[in-house]
Amino acid sequence: MTRLLTTALTIAFAAGTTFASAAATAPLTANQVLNQLNVVALDTIDSTSHVDGRTWAGGSVKGGDYGQHLGSAPASAYAGLTAQGAASNLHVNGGGAVIGGSLANATINSGASVVKGGASGTNFNGPAYVAGASAWNNFNGGRVTDLTAAMQSADAAAGSTDFGNLLAGLSASLNGLADTGSTVAVNGNKAVFNAKADASGVAVFDLDAIDESLFRMGEFEFHLNGASTVIFNTDVTTASINANFLGGSAQAIGGKAIWNFSSATSLTLGSQFGGAVLATGATLTNWQNIEGGVFVQDLVQRGEIHLQPFTGNVPLLPVPEPMSVWLLLGGLVVLGARATTRQAPFR
Repeated sequence: MTRLLTTALTIAFAAGTTFASAAATAPLTANQVLNQLNVVALDTIDSTSHVDGRTWAGGSVKGGDYGQHLGSAPASAYAGLTAQGAASNLHVNGGGAVIGGSLANATINSGASVVKGGASGTNFNGPAYVAGASAWNNFNGGRVTDLTAAMQSADAAAGSTDFGNLLAGLSASLNGLADTGSTVAVNGNKAVFNAKADASGVAVFDLDAIDESLFRMGEFEFHLNGASTVIFNTDVTTASINANFLGGSAQAIGGKAIWNFSSATSLTLGSQFGGAVLATGATLTNWQNIEGGVFVQDLVQRGEIHLQPFTGNVPLLPVPEPMSVWLLLGGLVVLGARATTRQAPFR
């Protein structure tokens, strides 16, 4: 029994150490994702433009410039660019990179790089770890054989948050919020949004009944009326939005607004757009700049995505407790007790 308990405790301690290590980079909350990350694409990114802040992609990344203005971004353990798949033909100007697959024809101007596949045709101007084959690379910041502390931090952050579940849950939560009495008035080709906030400063617009005609209009005007968080809920499935955000309102609402496209599969933005775009089932194509975060399935980026960290507040989603260690320990102790019972007659 003593030996079994010792084994159980040893295994539990080892598992506990693993959980403790994982807990060092805790999963982000919904608010933290909106604040710390400029772009989250659950699958792929195809870009010919730049992102000011941090970018995370669950699949491959092709083209683009990332981490253009990280000096103005909130603190985060995430790299300037994180791609869980392969990445190619891109620049990372700040924050380094964590690449889950191969990296080709890239320049990492500053920060540490972790490449879990091979690398080719890449300039690493900060320290770099490349697990696979290396060809035609310049390791100007040095190549390391073991992850540095900074690399370990960025690598741990890269897989710490289940963005798919978290953002889908956020979208569903926001979609369930009741309209706070916010209204949209139509004047010719212009839509005027008048926010009415609740006691927490949150204003909710329910656009379901008007969204298809609304998104065909040419001008948007916004009156937040003191609201610190503005949620636009829409069930449109496809939309091409070309409205002009009047009076500099794209920048003005960029860090306060969330456009929750809970049912969308395809979105196109043809003019400058203000506010975070939350569309976890959609491919988003932007032809002009976005003043705010982008949280989508796939991104086809043809305009800049500017840094507008979310300053509002949304409902936080609970993170399940890691019970596996305790279940493991309990199971092993039960096995030990049963073994002792079987051995008792032979004492």
